[in-house]
Amino acid sequence: MNVKASILYATRMLLSPSQKNVSGEGTSAGRSIIGAVLCIALSLIPLVVVLTVSDGMIEGITSRIVELSSYHMQVTIAGTPISRLSLEERASFQLGLDTAQGVEELALQLQAVPGVVAAFPERQGIGLAAGARGRTGATIRSVPPEIFAPSSSFATLFKAEEGTMSLSSPRSALIGRGVARNLDLSPGDTIRVVTMRTSPTGKIIPRITPFTVEGIVSCGYQELDSLWVFIPFETGYTLLEGSLSSVLVGIQTEDAFGDDFLETAWLVEESLPSQCRLRLWNQINTAQYENFSSTRIMLIFVMFLIVLVASVNVSSALVMLAMERRREIAILKSVGASTGGIVSAFLLTGFCAGAAGVALGIPLGILCAVNVNRIISGIEEILNIFVHFWYNLSGMFMTFLDKIISDGSYSTTRDFVPVQLLDPAFYLEEIPIVLPWGGIFAIAAGTLVLSVVVSVLPSIKAGKEKPLDTLRKF
Repeated sequence: MNVKASILYATRMLLSPSQKNVSGEGTSAGRSIIGAVLCIALSLIPLVVVLTVSDGMIEGITSRIVELSSYHMQVTIAGTPISRLSLEERASFQLGLDTAQGVEELALQLQAVPGVVAAFPERQGIGLAAGARGRTGATIRSVPPEIFAPSSSFATLFKAEEGTMSLSSPRSALIGRGVARNLDLSPGDTIRVVTMRTSPTGKIIPRITPFTVEGIVSCGYQELDSLWVFIPFETGYTLLEGSLSSVLVGIQTEDAFGDDFLETAWLVEESLPSQCRLRLWNQINTAQYENFSSTRIMLIFVMFLIVLVASVNVSSALVMLAMERRREIAILKSVGASTGGIVSAFLLTGFCAGAAGVALGIPLGILCAVNVNRIISGIEEILNIFVHFWYNLSGMFMTFLDKIISDGSYSTTRDFVPVQLLDPAFYLEEIPIVLPWGGIFAIAAGTLVLSVVVSVLPSIKAGKEKPLDTLRKF
């Protein structure tokens, strides 16, 4: 039995998988193969969606952290605040880095390094942001106004929810949407920044500085939006106390994930004064980046187990097909068909069943992944309809019950909290769609290989059928 004969026999089993038994009743091998194809397709849909969503979510969060928080690289002063250095160490600075002007000059020097797109001086500190209706902890970031230029990544990833995205005066401020929501602030309102300073007697006392809110900004990731207050660099450098803040130069390169990134880092390090230290984004965010990677691997592994379980249906379908084709196999072997030819035919049948599942499941998975934001919104709307109905119904019942057993003091003024499948406090408000074609191809190839692997045992069993024993039974 040559290869062509095996292919023809496999085609026959696929095109007419169901036969009638001796009693003339229909059999279920064909339905089993169709069911196996559908099971594989249905298992591939969530796998493709999970892969796409996890990659998009990780890339979206990582890009915001790298571009807006840690920069591609950070230059710090040996990990020590400048104000805590000795007079000898300060005197040894080539650029006078104990002043705002010195840090700005260092940023200009680093911006001239090949591969560096921009370098921004910054001073960060922790403080309180207070409004007319409350206060909240905040990360005070003093940055140069040009960091919000239209060509910068800040302008690309940030959007102005209200007002303008600029620091036009020494007492202007940009606040994250979370801060604005907590303090009930709008553009034009006054926000008071409370920081600490050291008095001549050595005591740490609070310092309150008012700023005018120029705009409310958001990057779509509430974990960052709920902390940041941006103020001009010159103002913030003198406002934030040295021992309670850090001075750095944030560097942006052409591509933080490119092949030339390490070479650019080496050139930057070569141009730094001896007291400065360079840290890369993956060193600053090591724990968070590894957490993202391990979570992604675990999700894909769980989805792969679902595909593995679905592939077992191919094996069971081939077992039923071999049982129904025992007489046909016996006749073929009695006229010269080889065991290897029969095994090859059944393996090809299992492969085609897996290929049909891939051809159906992968496109449907891609379609769901591309529209995942709409799907999630639709599911949330449907859930909220039922949850809101149950909320009103339970409130009416509790009010009625309270009137019967007490003096009617039960209150139904609780606010209804809508259901959110992906809480924006922990995830991005909108999932970026990133189709990982390499991963999708690996899924398709792995499913085909898995379909062949689970087909091996039933195929070998079908090939070992003894024609004489089988024909005696018929």
